Amino acid sequence: MTGARQTGLDLLRALAIVLTCAMHFVWAIGAWRYERNFEVFPISAARSVDEAAWMWLYHSQHGVYLFFVLSGYLLSKRWLVEKKATLGRYLIDRAWRTLPGAWLALLVALGLLAAAGKIPNNAVLFLLENALFLNWFRTDDLHHLLIITWSLQAEWLFYLALPIVAWCAQRAGGAPRAQVATVLLFGAAAIVLFKLTSTRGAAYAFFFTTGALSAVMQDQWRGFVRAAPWWAIIAAYVGINGLYAWSTATAARLQAPGFNAFEWHAVAFAVIASLMALKAAEHAFGNGWMVRLGQHIGRISYSIYLWHLLVMLTLMQWFGLPSRLDFLPDGLAVAAFLSLLIGVTWVVSLLSFALIERPYFARRNVPAAHALKSKD
Repeated sequence: MTGARQTGLDLLRALAIVLTCAMHFVWAIGAWRYERNFEVFPISAARSVDEAAWMWLYHSQHGVYLFFVLSGYLLSKRWLVEKKATLGRYLIDRAWRTLPGAWLALLVALGLLAAAGKIPNNAVLFLLENALFLNWFRTDDLHHLLIITWSLQAEWLFYLALPIVAWCAQRAGGAPRAQVATVLLFGAAAIVLFKLTSTRGAAYAFFFTTGALSAVMQDQWRGFVRAAPWWAIIAAYVGINGLYAWSTATAARLQAPGFNAFEWHAVAFAVIASLMALKAAEHAFGNGWMVRLGQHIGRISYSIYLWHLLVMLTLMQWFGLPSRLDFLPDGLAVAAFLSLLIGVTWVVSLLSFALIERPYFARRNVPAAHALKSKD
């Protein structure tokens, strides 16, 4: 069942990164073709059917949220279920997995700013603040060198908290009930803390917490998950997104104080995304070309995530795109712009994966290879 599990989760990673890229690329189309910032309008504010379709696609920002749920599930299995993780090796692994690529992307972003004559004041301190993810605690987005790193900041807060959660669960007896209670307690504390300190609100704690609960409760929920049909799960996934997007703008920072629409949406999404993760973990997807393509996209999804926005901004600011395509008919211009974005992002991401991530995976697999050899 291991192979099927990895296939399913890779396919969810592929879905997550496709939705993330769609959100950012469609934002550019909205600003270009419709002269509107889709970030601040619900779908109900669309002025035409085609604009509504683009806005619906923009509101598919579930991609990053799905990554959070997957992180909560996978890492919590290691700490709370398998109980094989050790703190030093875990932190080193997370650092090698996330930091080299992120730091390179930050350096490239700073280099592009410098080449454009827009280098920030105190550039070294600015870079260090971003590299160490300290700008998470600021109350604005102006101090992000590369905007997508906010999600890595959230990830690292979870990475650092999880060993503490596991230690407390073990001290409470280590039984499933103790683990569930500990996860809920820490999740509630994180929700309150994020609500008080972050303009992005408490929603992100829901995703990690629900992913962690899925790992702890996987055996108990297995019967229900197997019985739930894929069509119902997908319909719920799309329906939750559509209902929220129809009436509410996407940005968390635009929401009113208190437990608002964004948080309600986050709770509903976290439940459905966790169900998807559990379903995908045990579903046999076969070996067709679409599955293989999805596995490939899922495998390089982190590189795509790091570079897709830089590629888009570079094409827009340095090459004047997509405005230079205005001589083409609307449909052809949009298709050309998207094709160029996807193609360049793919090439850059493959290069980043080969130089940074592939060596990481090779190092990570060495202990497993030694263990198998010793058994032989």
